[in-house]
Amino acid sequence: MIAALSHNLGRWTSLIGLPNTTTRTAAVRRKRLFRIPARLTRTARQWTLRMPARWPWQQDFDDALTRIRALPALT
Repeated sequence: MIAALSHNLGRWTSLIGLPNTTTRTAAVRRKRLFRIPARLTRTARQWTLRMPARWPWQQDFDDALTRIRALPALT
């Protein structure tokens, strides 16, 4: 059940976050969106994700994160 949930969350992340891209396999999705070579730091009670300057899929990640954060909250 956990594997199915993670697969479905990955598919929805691709569909909602990156709607104009071609269909991606699970391996490509993991490589480009979920295996981030970054550090999670906390400064002044605020979490920050520090990414490398030349990560080739940084724009895809930023676009997906922006689109997902723009979704209206459920009430």
